[in-house]
Amino acid sequence: MDAVDELIVAESPQTDSVWVLGRPSLLPVAGDNVMAWADDCRDLTAIPQAIRLNPLAAGAVSTNPVVWMGLPTGLDELDELFGNLWRTLGPEAHIVAGGRIKHMSRSMNDVAARWFNDVHASLGVRKARVLHFSSPRERPAITGEWPRTNTVNGLTIRAHGGVFHTAGLDAGTSLLLDHLDDVAADVDSDVVDLGCGNGVISAHLAQRLPHACVHATDVSWQAVDSTRLTADANGLSIVTHWCDGLADLPDDSVGVVVTNPPFHRGTAQDHAPTVAMLTDAARALHPGGTLWCVFNNHLPWASHVKRLIGPTRQVARNRQYTVIRAVRR
Repeated sequence: MDAVDELIVAESPQTDSVWVLGRPSLLPVAGDNVMAWADDCRDLTAIPQAIRLNPLAAGAVSTNPVVWMGLPTGLDELDELFGNLWRTLGPEAHIVAGGRIKHMSRSMNDVAARWFNDVHASLGVRKARVLHFSSPRERPAITGEWPRTNTVNGLTIRAHGGVFHTAGLDAGTSLLLDHLDDVAADVDSDVVDLGCGNGVISAHLAQRLPHACVHATDVSWQAVDSTRLTADANGLSIVTHWCDGLADLPDDSVGVVVTNPPFHRGTAQDHAPTVAMLTDAARALHPGGTLWCVFNNHLPWASHVKRLIGPTRQVARNRQYTVIRAVRR
């Protein structure tokens, strides 16, 4: 176990029942009466199907587990999760949440204090720390309902707290959507929103191309569910896939892939998952199909796209972002 896992186990009160959230590495020491969940489908593979329980979709649990969890970095994600745990767990609820100290802030305690009366931290050990949350408030300080709802270009966007930019429109995606007519002109078969997030790209594609089959994929359950909620809110047809890259789609089956790819996984900057996404896009695109991609100017995606997909040209660029179009060889 790493330092965070060790601290979570060491700081946990005695219990016969554990709910492991976001850290499947804790399963070997969680005992026999355990439930578990991971938002990322790549991490979920380590959790047996029989013990999976999603805290954002669970009703009241039959036991009174101690929750062992990794702290998300986003405060919105933390707020939504704590709200659901407040509704799901009984008055004896106790949450033991761990993380690296450099990724923790006092604001996490403030968010937790909306839902729990007892919020305190352990001493730091090996650059890790554990926070304890217990004694659920009788009247929590709710700041709004989750999933959040927002309007973007006349479309209703709904999103969970752990989704990039929540229910808003980030500047990079906005630049890409400025060229939606050009993207639509390329569509001759299925089109895919790769790394769909809150579904804002998928929804614009489905609205513009009502007769096309629009797919949306993401490794995050929260993202895929947000896209589904966005589609439902606008009466749009979007086929969602909770999968790694384009794993659900056959070779040479797609005409257009549109993406605003990540450059990190969790708190760590990591280019490997995005390179894997682009490699998978090359597999799924049919010859002559196109990839539309927006990214921060300092990132190396243009060279990767040219190498993996084919001839690439810059469509737009501003002070922060670049949009490119590549044709699959």
